[in-house]
Amino acid sequence: MAELNIGQHCQVEHCRQRDSKTGETASKRRKGAKNSETAAKVALMKLKMHADGDKSLPQAERIYFQVFFPKGSKEKSRPMFFCQRWSIGKVIDAAASLASLRNDNNKSTAQKLRLCHVTSGEALPLDHILETWIAKEDCPLHNGGNIILEYLNDEEQFLKNIDSYLE
Repeated sequence: MAELNIGQHCQVEHCRQRDSKTGETASKRRKGAKNSETAAKVALMKLKMHADGDKSLPQAERIYFQVFFPKGSKEKSRPMFFCQRWSIGKVIDAAASLASLRNDNNKSTAQKLRLCHVTSGEALPLDHILETWIAKEDCPLHNGGNIILEYLNDEEQFLKNIDSYLE
């Protein structure tokens, strides 16, 4: 009488199991997120794992972004987190410090480091609070979303060619 290796048999049967709804075998089914909301949550979790920021900030007050750096920087982008109660100016100072970027915003130079909205390209006002941009109904910033740091002249209020940062 031949011996049957139960472990091997169960493994083979497991691989052959079919999805009751689609009839596909387990290996052919779609893997990954089932919808965009789940995909966004997974992306935020991955961002949180690698983000730089002030570690003393309470978790509940942190807002996470993939920060894209000015053109010509050594790095293209880096995940970072900031306090939702900080002004945009303080967010810029913190991001510049973490990324070792030149920040002459307190001097009267031709170009200043500005935080720009990834969809509209708008340079965010320095005195606005980060959480007001998260709560905006039209064109908000999203926890886990992208933002752009760039050097702009005082008269420039919008970035041109936003897509070139994200490529």
